[in-house]
Amino acid sequence: MSNPIPAWCAVLAAAGFWTAELEAAPFDTVQETVLANGLKVLTVENHTSPTASLQIWYRVGSRNERPGITGASHLLEHMMFKGTEKHPTGEFDRITQSNGMENNAFTSHDYTCYYENVASDRLRVAMELEADRMQGVLLPPEEFQSEMAVVRNERRQTREDPPFGLLDEQVNACMFVAHSYRWPIIGWMSDLETITRAEVMDHYRAYYRPNHAVLVAAGDVTHDAVVALARELFGGMEPGPEAPPVETVEPEQRGEKIIYLEKETQLPGVILAFHAPPAVEYDAKVLQVIENILVIGESSRIFRACVYENPLAMDVSGGIYFRQDPSSFWLESMCRPGMEAETLRDALLATLEELKTNPVSEEELQKAKNQILASEMFAQADNFDLGYRLGSWECRSSWRDGLDFLDACLRVTPEEIQRVAKETFRQDRRTVGILVPKPLESAEVNR
Repeated sequence: MSNPIPAWCAVLAAAGFWTAELEAAPFDTVQETVLANGLKVLTVENHTSPTASLQIWYRVGSRNERPGITGASHLLEHMMFKGTEKHPTGEFDRITQSNGMENNAFTSHDYTCYYENVASDRLRVAMELEADRMQGVLLPPEEFQSEMAVVRNERRQTREDPPFGLLDEQVNACMFVAHSYRWPIIGWMSDLETITRAEVMDHYRAYYRPNHAVLVAAGDVTHDAVVALARELFGGMEPGPEAPPVETVEPEQRGEKIIYLEKETQLPGVILAFHAPPAVEYDAKVLQVIENILVIGESSRIFRACVYENPLAMDVSGGIYFRQDPSSFWLESMCRPGMEAETLRDALLATLEELKTNPVSEEELQKAKNQILASEMFAQADNFDLGYRLGSWECRSSWRDGLDFLDACLRVTPEEIQRVAKETFRQDRRTVGILVPKPLESAEVNR
């Protein structure tokens, strides 16, 4: 199906930026076909260059794991590059490199994605590779043990070594008490030391099925040609049983939680985390606008309040983390030398209170909307970004919700920002993480 020109085009027209070229904006050419075995095929045409992005999205992420196999989805992502019967270890990279392809993968709470950015005349090669490893991965025992060590080292580098890594994990684990979002995507170290090849293979067989996957092709493609290739290469695969649903409902938080974590670092830091609605809900889009008001750009509220006008912080980051189930809204900031974490925390909270009590000006609101609009428009010029937006939204809810995202953001009013700020940034719904510097000398003595 094709889609009508969305309402945000009127915003561009009113601002004098509408052009005839935008009338055929790529997001408005999305087409969908579902094969008999359940594989969903999405295409979006963008013929500005002879290139395309092929992406295979699997509806499995850390939310589909359990204690004992946390990190299985991410570990499996690594193993997907380690060979099949048809293409032994190393062959995948050799073929992609010899065909000038860029390839990689990533795992999230809600999905795992594999992609190849290719010259459009190499699309078939990429699809053949993805079809082969959808059901042909072997997980060679020696490669499995080696890759487990690689992932453990990745965990050390990304979670245990950085100043905020462990605090991020602890805040998240404290914030979610029941839902599977509570453990890290990369998994707990104890599970990465004990998970077995058989458990990861079971995870692969359960979720890497055509009826749990979405094939996205964005760029110099046609829908009929992509569907024909998909039928040829994927159509003979048997669907699997329906994936076990994630039915756990996160209970309402009923009081502020505070975590202090000691870490060998020079400066203290602060994390503020709040529960937020699922990505599909309108209020999550209001929080996207709030993110832009608070932390996007050096003229944003928190940058001005805590980095420039009253220099308490080195930097600030965060915003809305969209998820299929409850989302979250985070602020993360490192103190300047000589500043106390509690002082920075209070300044961040004061900025949030200001958002609750005083309506944002039309000028500030329009600036935030313009930032979102620009981001979405730039995405339409990039095949990977086009595919990413379709695939990620489809795995959370529906790709059609992704098409509505921008319109929803542009409808947000000052009154809605106040309402959502009051509902979200409540003391009884927040989790505070305080990074406490631990002298290096003390760490050496304790060892």
